[in-house]
Amino acid sequence: MQKLLLGLFVSVLTITSAYAFNLSFLAYSSVYYFTKADWAISEQTANKALNSARDNVKVSWNNPQTGAHGYFMPFNTTTQNGKKCRQLKIVSEAHGVPGQSVYQFCRINGEWKIPN
Repeated sequence: MQKLLLGLFVSVLTITSAYAFNLSFLAYSSVYYFTKADWAISEQTANKALNSARDNVKVSWNNPQTGAHGYFMPFNTTTQNGKKCRQLKIVSEAHGVPGQSVYQFCRINGEWKIPN
């Protein structure tokens, strides 16, 4: 199964690298501090939010071992070219560093992916 958030993070790195932007901003982002456990918990929660949460309902996650936490909130669910698509607000905090972003995901071949 595709690692949803890790794939998102790699996509951001790839896109950013392609445009030759400075990647130093990642040193000040919450995901920079995520452990493997944080990634696993947040990915499971993201899938839960995308698969079953109603629009505008927050689905929270927390790793008590690291203190990292956040939530996912799907909204603007649509059908595009026969595929279910949802905007996903991603909010997280790790080591006291907050992060927030919004991405569109579509269900493609049974997995949530960022469309090309």
